[in-house]
Amino acid sequence: MAALSKIPHSCYEVGHTWHPSCVQSAADITKGALEVSFKIYAPLYLIAAVLRRKKKDYYLKRLLPEILWSTSFLTTNGSLFIVFFCILRKFLGGFYPWSSGFGAALPASYIAILLERKSRRGLLTIYMANLASETLFRMAVTRGVVKPVRHGEVLLFSITASAFMFLFREHLLEARL
Repeated sequence: MAALSKIPHSCYEVGHTWHPSCVQSAADITKGALEVSFKIYAPLYLIAAVLRRKKKDYYLKRLLPEILWSTSFLTTNGSLFIVFFCILRKFLGGFYPWSSGFGAALPASYIAILLERKSRRGLLTIYMANLASETLFRMAVTRGVVKPVRHGEVLLFSITASAFMFLFREHLLEARL
């Protein structure tokens, strides 16, 4: 008799091996993601503000909220991934090839993008779409679906960037983002 899932293990055995509780694991990841996100965005926004020669008022009133807003994007993306990872495993009764990666990442990334400022959503969507296409290419090469192409990631990036530039110049991208 065939099993419903290709991987008959719990999310504790596959995803969050440091703690058996899904809730505690999500809290641990949220804490870690918040720390790392702040370490990424604080210097980034500070350097950008210095280079743009922002006034003192910006540093006192707007810098910290902007850092925290962008930090919430990365924190949400990281923490919701493990949440959806566990929810899908419990809902489906096991893991499937699509559920442990794509199934958990898609809703987590979508919600995280919705939390980001509207002015940055388009750029983040383009960045994440490019990252996803590169990941799919590498997975296809690893599984033998596609033959390895020398510098294939560069070629894929060039094609993706060209497509986005075409959509941007034709004003087809702005209406959809």
